[in-house]
Amino acid sequence: MSLFDMTGQVAIITGSSRGIGKAIAEEMAIQGAKVVISSRKQDVCDAVAAEINTRHGAGTAIAIAANISS
Repeated sequence: MSLFDMTGQVAIITGSSRGIGKAIAEEMAIQGAKVVISSRKQDVCDAVAAEINTRHGAGTAIAIAANISS
C-alpha cells in the first residue's frame, strides 16, 4: 500500500545527500516522483542520484549542487 502517489511529479529535496534528506528523496522516488538531489557538494549529490537511479531506473534522479543560503 502506498502512502501517496507522486507519479508524474518532481520533488526538489535540499540537503538530500545524507540523513533525513536522503531518506526523503528515496521515499519520493519509491512513490513515483522524479527527484532533484541537492546539497553543497556536486560529487556527493552525483553519488546519491546514481544510487537512486540504480534502484528506481535511469532518469529518476538528477544532481544539482547548490547552497540555498546564497
